[in-house]
Amino acid sequence: MMLRAIADVLNFTINVLPVATWDQVTSLVMERTSFIAAVTYMVLPQRCLLYDFTYVYIQGSISFAMATPSFIPNWESLVDPLTTEVWVAIFVVLLMVPPCLFMISRQEDGARLNDKLTIGDSAEIAVGTLLGQGTKKQLPESSSSRLLLVIWLVFAFIVSNVYRGNLTAALTLPKYPARPETLEQLVKVVDKVIMQAYGEKFQQFFKQSDSEVYQTLSSIIEFVTFAADGLRQAAEEEQAYIDGQRYLQQVIADNFTLVDGSTQLYIGRESIFPGPNAWPIPHDAPYKPQLDKLMMSVVEAGLYEKWINDMILKAQDDSRKRQRKEQEKEHEMAAQSTPETSENQALTLRHMQGPLMIVALGLSLSMIVFMTELMLKLCKKGTA
Repeated sequence: MMLRAIADVLNFTINVLPVATWDQVTSLVMERTSFIAAVTYMVLPQRCLLYDFTYVYIQGSISFAMATPSFIPNWESLVDPLTTEVWVAIFVVLLMVPPCLFMISRQEDGARLNDKLTIGDSAEIAVGTLLGQGTKKQLPESSSSRLLLVIWLVFAFIVSNVYRGNLTAALTLPKYPARPETLEQLVKVVDKVIMQAYGEKFQQFFKQSDSEVYQTLSSIIEFVTFAADGLRQAAEEEQAYIDGQRYLQQVIADNFTLVDGSTQLYIGRESIFPGPNAWPIPHDAPYKPQLDKLMMSVVEAGLYEKWINDMILKAQDDSRKRQRKEQEKEHEMAAQSTPETSENQALTLRHMQGPLMIVALGLSLSMIVFMTELMLKLCKKGTA
């Protein structure tokens, strides 16, 4: 869009030369076969020796894209409502309450309650009230014991209600695992980083850096011919694809946007290598001042940013419409073979796998205890 606007003002025509690789793009500029390479190129010292650049129209950045992580298993939602520190604190308090209740009752009531309230009874009272269950045990009658029970009941009421409320959200709302957002996190997670062939100059630049992170990055970079291949590998495997941030936004919006607006790929929050971007042109080009003046006018008017945002929004909208049509076709085919169902979404096995696992574990444990008790009774009868 910027090139067409400049062509209208300077009254020249645009003739796109066919190229197969990025090296051909810049080689045509160096040979003066091409007068402008209207592509986003980062201004690097090594490149300035080969060709010149126009006005820096944007401060671009090299970023990485990776596959958006899938949902974590929902059985973990049973512990997600509370943090690890809170779980540990509750467990410690639960261990302290039964001995305290037993010791206070025994100290104050003496032998009268010693036969009625054992340490096991105290533990049953504490655990039962925390789980919202009643008890048939004889409760202590002393003031200090009742005060301890009241405090414990208030604590159990607050904890249980907070847990139930957060558990509802943990079961129904999706939760993504942690994902790399910075370059330091990236090099620790992935074994391979993909770039197009032009990335060899970046690899050399990273290798010469004093930073260990950049040196590690340069050692795991591999090259592909086409960006689509690199993005496809990043979407399907535990790999990252590196390219210009604007380009990644455009391609992801166009090809990896789902119907609900989410994307199969995400762009890391931290830029790998920020820098100025311009168009390559031959050295000592006589038309450079006119290009620079018009490009500066476009940038200062805010047109370039608006064009970029409009293109990304249009690509996302087109991708959603395309996938929506595909889904509608699938639904039509499914409706012909299956009866109509309710539109209300019910909780699936993925949501309820945690409670079901607890039930299965509890049944298995109870059967083991039952068989053990049965064997002990049979052994006692045999010895008698």
